[in-house]
Amino acid sequence: MSRKQIKDFVMNNKDNLIKEIVEEPLLLMPELKDYYNEVQIQKSEDHISDILNYLAQALFVDEVNIFSNYYRWLYIVLKERGIEAKLLKNYLIATTNVLERNLDKKEFAIIKSYLTAADVSINSSKNHYESFIKEDNFLHKETDKYLSLLMNMEREKAVSLILDLAESDILIEDIYLKIFQPAQYEIGRLWQLNQISVAQEHYATSVTQLAMSQLYPKIFTSFEKGKKALTTCIGAELHELGIRMVADLLELNGWDTIHLGSNTPPAEIINILKEKEIDLLALSVTLPRQLEKTSNLIKLIHKNDKLSKLKIMVGGRIFMQSNYLWQKIGADGFAADAKEAVKVADSLL
Repeated sequence: MSRKQIKDFVMNNKDNLIKEIVEEPLLLMPELKDYYNEVQIQKSEDHISDILNYLAQALFVDEVNIFSNYYRWLYIVLKERGIEAKLLKNYLIATTNVLERNLDKKEFAIIKSYLTAADVSINSSKNHYESFIKEDNFLHKETDKYLSLLMNMEREKAVSLILDLAESDILIEDIYLKIFQPAQYEIGRLWQLNQISVAQEHYATSVTQLAMSQLYPKIFTSFEKGKKALTTCIGAELHELGIRMVADLLELNGWDTIHLGSNTPPAEIINILKEKEIDLLALSVTLPRQLEKTSNLIKLIHKNDKLSKLKIMVGGRIFMQSNYLWQKIGADGFAADAKEAVKVADSLL
């Protein structure tokens, strides 16, 4: 059985596997039986579901880091919420036991390296607490102030700060890359460390989107290059702000952009690509569960003769875990951030 076949087995039998796995920790740690009320069982099932999803996508693209990095991230999330690492390790042991029972020796040998890497990642010395707002960022003080205003839910002051900077000698590109980008990364880190709520995270993102929209009069007066780009996310991707930043900076650099956001069906994306004679498709993928959908969309595009000249660029933090992942799913290029996206876009054409 190939990695893809094992991935299909995991996803096709996920519900049954979850039930088996959730019961395993009770056998491993009898003293936790009282801990497993209905609410905790449901939470455990949700965690195991995510674990299997990430494991399946890691198998799909043959990238162990996708699974181990996720497990390290989950470890920090649970640890900062008072959940002992021992419980998360038991999830991994339980997952290993159940998969070993359901796969033959050769199949389990393929998947075991992924599970082992996840176990090692829990004890990694990698620093998860380092701020994304660095002192070598020449706008770090402004970024700190902007973040503080977001956390205090002072929308008007936050937007005014950005508009004042735009009216000074600060470039729009620098506002995007030196303020918006590190601030959003920092917000995600603070949520991971349980220092802000989901509501605060959503509020901060909505204010940044508002601030970006206030800068549009300066963005949409740029010169024209005659190149067209379509920017979008695949599926129910919640982290849509990054690709919107890419769209804005492309526009600022003379591209004619169409930004679709998230949740646009693949068939409609293809129709727009043909109808508007798009030169570049920029796709954002943050979560591993979107990798297969992205790969499938790219395959559909490559099969369409009318889109033979179209170039495809991908981005998102998931691609930063591997130097070759973007090639594995069939893209023409990869950009680590919005600034690099402009350079890559220009080079592809």
